[in-house]
Amino acid sequence: MNRLIHSGVGIHLKVADLSASRAFYEGVLDLAPVFGYGSPEFRRTLPSEIASVTGDGLPGAPERYCGVTYEPTPQSPIEIAEGHIAVPDPKVFRDRILTPKVSAMMRVDSLLPLARDKGIRPKFPVRHYYWGTLEMALKDPDGFVIILIAPYSEQEFEALHSLIPVEQVSFG
Repeated sequence: MNRLIHSGVGIHLKVADLSASRAFYEGVLDLAPVFGYGSPEFRRTLPSEIASVTGDGLPGAPERYCGVTYEPTPQSPIEIAEGHIAVPDPKVFRDRILTPKVSAMMRVDSLLPLARDKGIRPKFPVRHYYWGTLEMALKDPDGFVIILIAPYSEQEFEALHSLIPVEQVSFG
């Protein structure tokens, strides 16, 4: 029996406001676009380093709707888009995500730049888990929950704790 070979997993989010979502993913999470598609006007907003698929001089590729792909780690893309060919009802994209039933985990070196440099104040306290991580939960503009996971260090804990609440979670 042949088995499916996995080479990565990603997330494709359909968003209500592509500009607001780009501001979050690029401005808050520091993700850089690696690909984009859409109208010529939209494609002009993409970094010029993105190759033109059609050779028209604009980054990315033309498409009926606009979207951006990020790749925080190799083979783990996050794509945000204002449409998708497999979703016939465009009203779906305007809906906010109302529950955290599905969320994403993103590993980072440090949570400190978010709190110290960007002034992020999450609604839920950062947690120090006994298994050696510091975790921060953020919501994107559509309500999608992203859990940022950093390795624990005493220096990181103290610096974060001086800026925002940090809970210590222990077993039992």
